[in-house]
Amino acid sequence: MQVFNEYNARFLRGEWRIWRGLSRNPLFAAISIGTMFFQVIMVQLAAPVLTHALKIHPQGLSAKQWAICLGFGMATLVVQQILNNSRRLIVFLVHGGKQEEGSGVEKLPWTGP
Repeated sequence: MQVFNEYNARFLRGEWRIWRGLSRNPLFAAISIGTMFFQVIMVQLAAPVLTHALKIHPQGLSAKQWAICLGFGMATLVVQQILNNSRRLIVFLVHGGKQEEGSGVEKLPWTGP
C-alpha cells in the first residue's frame, strides 16, 4: 500500500487527477520503482532471513496473496477519490456554490459528478 499512498499523497488539496505530471518528474518515478523493487525483494528474497524479525512466511507471498495486496493498495486510490468528491460536495452544499475567503476551500471547486 506504500506505493499507492505515494501517488495519493502527490496532491494535498483534493485533486482527482493524481497521474498528472508524472512524465515530468523522473525522480518520483525512480523512487516509486525503487519502493516497489525493494518491497518485492524484502518479501520474496529476504523472507528466509527476516522471517522472525518481520513476521514473514519463509517462502514469501503466493501469487494469490500478492493479488490481494495489490487489490487493497488499489482500493486506496478509489477511496481517496470518494473522499475528495465527498468533500467537494459538502463544501458546495454548505456554501451554496460560493467560496468564502479564508475558508480553506478555495482550491476545491465543485465540478459536478
